[in-house]
Amino acid sequence: MSAMQDEIVITTGARLHFGFFAHRTLAAGTAIPASAAAAGGLLEHNNYGGIGLMADCPAFIVAATKSDRDRVVCPDTSTQEHAWALASVERLVAQYRRACPADRQPPPCSIAVRRTIPSHCGLGSGTQLAMAVAQALALLSGDGQADAPTLARRVARGKRSAVGIHGFARGGFLVDGGKRSESEIGRLVARADVPDDWRLLLITPADSSGTGLSGQEEVEALEQLPGMPRALTERLCRLVLLEMLPALANADAEWFGEALSQFGRLVGDYFRPVQGGQYADRRMADLVDCLRSEGIRGVAQTSWGPTIAVCSPDEERARSIKDRVLADDRWKGCDVQVASPLNTGAAIQL
Repeated sequence: MSAMQDEIVITTGARLHFGFFAHRTLAAGTAIPASAAAAGGLLEHNNYGGIGLMADCPAFIVAATKSDRDRVVCPDTSTQEHAWALASVERLVAQYRRACPADRQPPPCSIAVRRTIPSHCGLGSGTQLAMAVAQALALLSGDGQADAPTLARRVARGKRSAVGIHGFARGGFLVDGGKRSESEIGRLVARADVPDDWRLLLITPADSSGTGLSGQEEVEALEQLPGMPRALTERLCRLVLLEMLPALANADAEWFGEALSQFGRLVGDYFRPVQGGQYADRRMADLVDCLRSEGIRGVAQTSWGPTIAVCSPDEERARSIKDRVLADDRWKGCDVQVASPLNTGAAIQL
C-alpha cells in the first residue's frame, strides 16, 4: 500500500516475554570468573535473544487521522495509564519525525489512544504502543512498505529484546535469536502458532502497576549482573528447541507448560540478584508455588513482572483456575484475566 491514508486504526495484542538466552559481553582477554568457568564459560558476545508470545488482551487501540497540527487525544487523562500513554505518544511522534527520512515524513496528525495496556507490568506496553504509533504514522505518509525493524528503529525500540517487535508484526510464539551488535534488531529465528484452544491466564497484583523494570532502571539492573554462563544459555536453548517447539507442533499444553515453567525458573534464578527473588513479587512467587502444588505446571513470570502467565489447554480450565485464585483471600486485589493466543500481527483498519 502506497497511497496516503486519511484514517488508520491499529489494534495490538500484549507481549509476554519469558526471558533472555544470553547477557553481557566480556572484552577480549578478560578473566572469566571461576563460577562461570565451572559452568562452561561465557558467550563471546552479548546477544540477549529470548522467547515470548502474543496474547489478544490487554490491547492498545490507536487511531490516527490527518490534522492541522500534531495532537494526542486520550479519553481520560486523569488515570495513570492514559496519562502515561498521552506523554508516551507525544514523545514517540517527535522521535519518529526525527528518525524518519525527509521524503517519508507523515503529515500533521491527531492520534487517539482508545484502549491501553498497563505500563511496566510485563505486558510489553512500551514496545506495542511505539510500534502502533510508528505503523500509523508510516501509513499516513504512504510508507506502507516499512517493515517492523524499520519502524522499531524510527521509535528507538529494540535495544535489547526484539520479541515485541516481531510479535507486533506476526503474532504467535516467537524465538528471538538475538544480535551481534548494539545497532541490530534481534533476529527472528523461529515462529510457531499457539493452538487456538489454549488460553493464557494473566495475573497481576492490583497495586503493582509500574513496578516492572524498564528504561534506564532496566539498563542499570542488567549492568549489575555477571555474564550468563554458557551452560545456562545452552539449557535454555534446549528447552525451546527440543521441548517447547515440538510441544506446540503437537498441541500438547502440558508438555509446553512444563518446559515454559522450567525456562522461567532458570531465568528467574539468574535475575534473582536484581529482582529480589526468582519472581519479582513475593505474592506472585507464593501463588506460583500454590498453583504448582495443585498440579498446574505451566506458570512463568513475563518480563520483569510482576505479572505471571498460566498456560491452560482450554477456556474451561483457565476459568476454573481463575475462579480458584479469586476465591482465595491470599490473592485478593489481583487482576486476573483470561487471554487467547494471538497468532496474527496487529490489526490494521483503514
